[in-house]
Parts: sequence; structure tokens; C-alpha cells
Amino acid sequence: MKDTVTLLQNIGFTQYEARVYLALLQQSQISGYEIAKISGVPASKIYPVLSKLLNKEALIALDTDPVKYIPKPPDEIVRNLKSDYLDTVNKLDDELGKIYSKNESSDQYIWNISGRQAITNRIIEFLEKGKQQIFLSVWDEEIDLLAETLKKLHQQGVQLNIVHFGQKILGFGKEYRHGHEHEIRIKRGGRRIAVVVDDKQVILGHFSEDETSSAVWTSNNGLVLLAKDYIIHDIYSIKMIQKFGKEAEEILQEF
Repeated sequence: MKDTVTLLQNIGFTQYEARVYLALLQQSQISGYEIAKISGVPASKIYPVLSKLLNKEALIALDTDPVKYIPKPPDEIVRNLKSDYLDTVNKLDDELGKIYSKNESSDQYIWNISGRQAITNRIIEFLEKGKQQIFLSVWDEEIDLLAETLKKLHQQGVQLNIVHFGQKILGFGKEYRHGHEHEIRIKRGGRRIAVVVDDKQVILGHFSEDETSSAVWTSNNGLVLLAKDYIIHDIYSIKMIQKFGKEAEEILQEF
């Protein structure tokens, strides 16, 4: 019971309000006096507490003499709380974004991320904001984690340009298989990932063979465009090798 009281307090109930609501869940349609006895809330406090719960639409007062109370069903309470919370969060997201966007110097910051899960979570978060165009350089080990989000973007009409190190095929968007994965992995000591979203944000990450992972993200325009050019360069190289074969490959290997 104590844990439930604490949970209710975490979502805006006072301790007395939580105890009253839980008491009514156990025994409904009772008077304020009876609620005070069951809940342990002082009789002098019970009616102000009931009034606050009525304002929160957690209770219903019956037209009886004396007035008796019944609780709103818990699923209804939780559903309303979720709706109110999400509305607040969405409005806060919009308002904070407007304020933050006015701070032009924030675009120059470079933020660090550590850990593979944290990196992929941030990449998915960035991808979900994509509206026009995504440039992605990715390996097999990470493509499965991003596939569902990428498919949704494709269905929404977002242009996908994917340089792919590995054998897996998504089957949508523009995919370019790089090849030479084994040699590249040995040379780099791991896998890299680059994501450019709508020419606005970039994430650059490295997944080491020893399982350590690190990445950076930024909205710095110069770094965003540099990363995009890096991926486009790989796409051009892949197309040249496909068209001109070994001769083009030998030329590119000189650099």
C-alpha cells in the first residue's frame, strides 16, 4: 500500500489524497466520516481532501444524505493522466524548441555519446525527425536496429541514401553496397556509422571490436555538410566501380 501511495504522489496526488482514493477503491459508496476512519486521514482534513479529489475528477459525489463518494475507475484515471501528461510534454517540446532555436550559438556545439545502445537510440531519435532526405553509412550489425524506422521514413516519402557495409538488403530507398568490408574493418579496428538528417544534424560514430563505442552529434552546418559529402563520395566511388570495374577500383585504392 505504501508503494502505491508513493506512486500516486509521483503523479500529483498528496499523501492524504492518495490514501483517500485507495480507501474508496477498497470500499465504495461511503461517507466522509467513514472514509476518514478507513484511510487514517484526520476527520478535520477529510472534506478539503475530498473537495480536491472532486476537482481532479478522481471521485464522484452521490446526491445522498449524508453525501457518499465513489471512486472513478483506475483505468479511467490513468488514461486521463496519460493524456494530460502527453499534452503537456508535447507543448513543452514545442515551446522549448522555439526558445532553443533562437540561441544560434548552440548549433556550434559538438555533443558526445558513449555506448552502442545510447548511440543507436539517438540515431533513431534523429531519423524519426527526418522530413526530406537521409544520408546514412551503416554496417550489417546496426542496420537491423534501424530497419523499422527507415522503412517508416520511406513510406512517408523521405528520400533514403544508404551506403551499406555488409550483405543485408533493406529493399527500399537507394542502397549502395560498399564491398571490401573485411579489409575496412581490419584497417579501422571496427565499424563506423554516419547519419545526416535533412542537412540539419549529423551523428558520427565508431563501434570498436572490443565493444567500446563512441559518437558525436552536432547541428554545426559545416560538419553536417562535410559528413554528407563523405557519404556522397562513397556513393560516387561505388557507382564508378560498378560502371568501370577493376580499373576504377585500382584508381580509387591509390587514395
